[in-house]
Amino acid sequence: MKGPASLTGRLILWLSLGAVLLWLSGAGIGSIILRHQLEEAFDSGLRETAERLLALAADGLSEGGEAEGEDYAHEVPILDADDGEYIVYQVRRGDGAVLLRSFDAPSKPFSAPLVEGFAVEDDWRIFTIGNRSSRLFIQVAESRSRRAAALHETLLSLLLPIILLIPLSAIGIFLVVRAGLRPLTSFSAEIARRDARHLAPIDIGPLPTELVPTAEAVQSLIARLGAAIAAERALAANSAHELRTPIAGSLAQTQRLIAELKGHPAEARARQVEESLSRLRHLSEKLLQLARADAGIALTDHATDLVPALHLVVEDARRSLARPERLSLDFAAGASLTAPFDVDAFGIALRNLIENALRHGPPDGAIAVAVPAAGVVSVTSGGPAVAPEILAGLVQRFARGNTSASGSGLGLAIVAELVDGAGGALRLLSPVPGRNDGFRAELTLPKDG
Repeated sequence: MKGPASLTGRLILWLSLGAVLLWLSGAGIGSIILRHQLEEAFDSGLRETAERLLALAADGLSEGGEAEGEDYAHEVPILDADDGEYIVYQVRRGDGAVLLRSFDAPSKPFSAPLVEGFAVEDDWRIFTIGNRSSRLFIQVAESRSRRAAALHETLLSLLLPIILLIPLSAIGIFLVVRAGLRPLTSFSAEIARRDARHLAPIDIGPLPTELVPTAEAVQSLIARLGAAIAAERALAANSAHELRTPIAGSLAQTQRLIAELKGHPAEARARQVEESLSRLRHLSEKLLQLARADAGIALTDHATDLVPALHLVVEDARRSLARPERLSLDFAAGASLTAPFDVDAFGIALRNLIENALRHGPPDGAIAVAVPAAGVVSVTSGGPAVAPEILAGLVQRFARGNTSASGSGLGLAIVAELVDGAGGALRLLSPVPGRNDGFRAELTLPKDG
C-alpha cells in the first residue's frame, strides 16, 4: 500500500515545475520578441548596406562607364572571406542586366523585381533599391539559413542559463521550503514525544499564523486527554487503595469462619469465598501497581545500585516457596545493576516476573533469576513454548496466554509500563535460546546519562 505523500516533496515538485514553466514561457515570449527584433535589425542592416553600395557603384560606373554585357565580379567580404559571404549584391541596369556583382553572388540575375523593397527568393532575403533616375539598381541579398543559424545561437544562449538554473532553483526551493516548514516539523516532533506519561503543554513557538489554530486545538486536546487519563489513574489507584482494607478484613473474617466451620458442610463454601477474596486482593494490588507505573515512578535522576533490591526480592520469594531451592540466582562475572531506576519500581517489576514464572511454569519446575550482563536481569522458567503470535501480546493489559493458571493478566503489562517509562526494555523469549521449551523474560535497565 502506498504511503502518504510528503508535503515537502509536493511543495518542492510543484514550485519547481511552476518556476520551470514560467521560465520557459518567458523564454518563449522572449524568443518571439527577439526573433522579431533580430529580423528588423537584419533588414535594417541590409537596407543600409544597399544604400551605401549603390552610391559607391554609381560613382564607380559613372567614372569608368557602363560596360555592356561584361561581368565585373569582384569580392566585397562582409565577414571572414574564408568562411564565404553571407551578404552578396548585384548591380543591375533598369532592363535587368547585371553590371557588377560580389564574388559569391549568383551569376544569373535575381528573379526579384527591380522595385524598391524586400523580397524572398529561395534561401535569400533580398532588398532592392534604385537611384533617382531608376536606371541603376542594386539588390543586396542575405542568406536566410545564416540568419536562422544566428537566431538559433542567440536563442540557445538565452535558454542555456535557464537550463543551468533549473537544478540550482530546485535546490534553492528545497532549502526555502525546508526552512519554512521547520516550525511545523518541530511542532510535529513535540506532539510525537507526548504519550500517557508525558502530557505537558507544547511550546508553540514561532509557528506561522495559519498553523496557530491547529496548535491551539492540539493543546486543548492534550489537556483534555491528560485530564481523562489522570481521572482514570486516580479512579484505579483510589479504588484499589480503598478496597485493600475491606478485602483484608473480609478475608480475615472468612478465615476465622473456616476455622469455626471445621468439618461442617459449609466449610467448602467458605473456602470458595476465601479463594474469591484472595483473587480480588491480588487484583487490587495489581491495579495499584499499574496506577503507580502509569504515574511514571520508575525513572529517577540519579543511578542506583539495584543489587541489594534484587537479593531482597529473591529471598522474599524463596521464603514463600515450599521448596526454596527451586528459585536460583546467578551473577555473571563483573555484571552490575547500576541504573537510573527507582528501587521500589525495580522491586515491583522483578516480583511480577518471578510471580509470573511461578504461576505459569511447571509446579515443581526451577526458576532461574540471572544477571548475564551489566544492566540486564532475566527470569527463566520451564514449560511448553509459547506461540509467537501469543508471545507478542502478553505485555498487553489483561492479556493471558494458553494457561489454566489463575491470574489477572496484568503482571507483564506492569513490568513493561515501568521499564518503558524509565527508558529500558522488556524482551520475552520462548522457547528459551538453546532449548525447545521454556519462557524467559529479559529486563534491560535504562543506561545512566
